[in-house]
Amino acid sequence: NRTLVNNGLEATSAETCFPAKVALGHLQDLVDKGVDLLFLPSYIRFPVAYQKLTGTQACPYVQAFPYLARASLNFGHTKTIEPVLQLQDRRHFIKSMRSLAKALGKRGATVLRAMHRAERAQKEFARSAEARGSEVLASLRKDEKALVLIGRNYNTSDTGLNMNLPAKIRDLGIQAIPMDFLPLQGVEMDGLEDMYWRSGQRILAAARFMREHPNLYPLYITNFGCGPDSFITHFFKDEAGDKPFLQLEIDEHSADAGAVTRIEAFLDSLKHAPSVSLPRTFAVRTNGSPYRKKVYLPPMTDHAYAISAAFKACGVEAEVMPESDDETLRIGKEHSSGRECYPLALTTGDMIKATRRPGFDPERSAFFMPSGKGPCRFGQYNRYHRLVLDRLGLDKVPILSPSQDETLYRDVGVLGKDFSLLCWRGTLGVDMLQKALWEHRPHEKRTGESDRVYGKALRDLTDAIERKQDPLPVLQEAYREFNDIECFERNRPVIGVVGEIYIRANRYGNENIVRQIEKLGGEAWVAPISEWLAYLNVTAKDAARMNRAWGDLFKSHVMGWVQEREEHKMVSSFNGSLRSLHEPTISETLRAAAPYVHHSFEGETVLSVGKAIDYINRGVSGIVNVMPFTCMPGTIAGALLKRVREDYNNIPLLSIAYEGQKDSQTLTRLEAFMHQAKEYRPRKSS
Repeated sequence: NRTLVNNGLEATSAETCFPAKVALGHLQDLVDKGVDLLFLPSYIRFPVAYQKLTGTQACPYVQAFPYLARASLNFGHTKTIEPVLQLQDRRHFIKSMRSLAKALGKRGATVLRAMHRAERAQKEFARSAEARGSEVLASLRKDEKALVLIGRNYNTSDTGLNMNLPAKIRDLGIQAIPMDFLPLQGVEMDGLEDMYWRSGQRILAAARFMREHPNLYPLYITNFGCGPDSFITHFFKDEAGDKPFLQLEIDEHSADAGAVTRIEAFLDSLKHAPSVSLPRTFAVRTNGSPYRKKVYLPPMTDHAYAISAAFKACGVEAEVMPESDDETLRIGKEHSSGRECYPLALTTGDMIKATRRPGFDPERSAFFMPSGKGPCRFGQYNRYHRLVLDRLGLDKVPILSPSQDETLYRDVGVLGKDFSLLCWRGTLGVDMLQKALWEHRPHEKRTGESDRVYGKALRDLTDAIERKQDPLPVLQEAYREFNDIECFERNRPVIGVVGEIYIRANRYGNENIVRQIEKLGGEAWVAPISEWLAYLNVTAKDAARMNRAWGDLFKSHVMGWVQEREEHKMVSSFNGSLRSLHEPTISETLRAAAPYVHHSFEGETVLSVGKAIDYINRGVSGIVNVMPFTCMPGTIAGALLKRVREDYNNIPLLSIAYEGQKDSQTLTRLEAFMHQAKEYRPRKSS
């Protein structure tokens, strides 16, 4: 109801989706009523519903909800139970239940028996809902049209969240059928293996079912800021084919009258739509080996040049696409809705821009865009890019998408045993060169000296990687040249920059945040790209253990050992000259973040929080958290970092969300933040 909604709006510490705000309102209501105990689980994975689709992730806001709640609400005397629930199979289900039993102070067997009864009750509900659905579908007359409510359960079933749309639809003389009534279990799911959100699987299964049903038309209920839906709605449209559907985006500002008017208009348009099925064959298309083609890499960061060199060293022609610019953004926005994350528009624009350049040959070209298994949206980029390229007639251009999970080394293994090592060396090398650049440039006496040394060293490094040579001599030479740069006294406040990896690393995407900090009198330390690669290895080991994939586990352990050895060797070349040189281990970063977020919530949130704390402990004067607009991990990190700030002497903190608008207000906020950082430094030292 409106009171609960308002409670949630007042309580929220971050600009989340509408359902997350309402959930906070429910919690506040319960706390106000004086309940003793709150059950606040972190749902990570749900039970597997389709044999071919093993990814069953919850969305980031669901996974992180206990941590968001703690950052937003004062629970007072109310205690919480916050179990991490991994329910993808029987083994993990039992493990999660034992953890819950411990939290409840009950015997494991007692909780397991209760959960088995609950599971049977849930299955019986699903069976009865589907049976009732079969009756409803069978009762539809030949030319009768019905609307099926598509979306997550809280949107389709909670009348407070969906403005009681089912009743309003019935008042218009049309049947409103819940998605739970559809027999989705028997839908063929070929080609959807990369859909790792459990809700997305059900929604796309519904699209396939309704496409072939002559009487059913979808009413898709979504919310502003719903990250998964920003991609799923595109895939839903593709799966539904020519079947008309209405999409309603509901938030705290939505009004009943507007929604009803749109439904009436949609129903009126259906009067001219034939009640026929639209059969479709869901073929799984492969593109052959992309390694025999020229591979184009996104210009996310200078590290891309090192990765390109690694490709070349392994016999694959590769090229980094030109740096993103205003044309990139214009093209990307033309081919996206604006609801997706900002890097999706940039990567899409860069790809299309590359295809329009003279000399681009679709027959011998491929794009490099890594995949993932969630819960962040990044793992859906390659599928979205595939849709766009196909629509542009570029269906012969493959997308190389190694998955960022326990299968990573298997995926890139076809490039040869050296590829992963060369990528790691190149990434570490660029990280160290950037640290040297960012520590010297703000203080140099002759403008441009640091950029000159950095540019030469970057070229030498990529040449060494391409020739499979040890990059250590290049770094040692760069060390000497950076130390020869004449600098003023180093008395600027140091600012730690954390956040979503693409925007953090991409100069165009973050409006050159490092240069802006320098122009405003600061020195920037930016979380390194190698942190993410090291983290991927840790999560790959966790996933391999979880799935009992012992071969993948062995490869990840070996790679972890190699990473540590190479890092120790390469860091020694700059030892003693850079204050930002040494990085904590991933285990140390996760431990630092543990009071604020559990490591089971995988992705950039836990790294941003842990790295911010590392920077604070090393004496920085402020933290900047950068992210794309509506980025779920970044939004969650921003909320949690407010708690970190309170726990660490109210250190200046600024979260910036970018979407390509170049808003002058962003610079104004950054100027105010830098003023706070300069004031904080002497207060801190005193």
